[in-house]
Amino acid sequence: AGDELSLMTPPAPQPTPSRSVKAFSLIEVLVAIGIVSFAVVAIVGMLPIALNTARDSMLETDAAVIAQRVFAELQAGTGTNRPVSINVNGDTMEVDLSSDGTNFLAFGDACEARSSPTSEAPITDTEVSFLGAVSVSTNTGIFHLSRVEVSITSPASAPASSRTTNTFMTLMGY
Repeated sequence: AGDELSLMTPPAPQPTPSRSVKAFSLIEVLVAIGIVSFAVVAIVGMLPIALNTARDSMLETDAAVIAQRVFAELQAGTGTNRPVSINVNGDTMEVDLSSDGTNFLAFGDACEARSSPTSEAPITDTEVSFLGAVSVSTNTGIFHLSRVEVSITSPASAPASSRTTNTFMTLMGY
């Protein structure tokens, strides 16, 4: 009998929602999703630019390392003819500081000397990433002082017009 009584009593009335209940409307949710979507699209759109900038920065750093190495080898020598490494075996070529001229070098990914090409023509060797040109100019106006310019270009396999070039210069006495 007690079970029948509990089945017969109506459930307690639920409180009616009042105006004090806080919630987001569908319009507010859509506006928030739109703003977040716009921000995500802008961030994703900047990724290729950031990747290209990072790649260019790494290439510039490698070019500076190569130029520093070439300048250090030239400064370590004495006299007018200074040796510069042309490969990993320790072979060198002479750079004459007493006469105008240009010598070419090829470098690998780790900035190591790989060869001594005869021009700035594209190189098909996959181990060569950078081409270097060491140019000497004696027209400085000071006796026994030459202007030495090292230009590093990459990628080595591209035509000269399609390469990125970084140029470094110093004065060297002999």
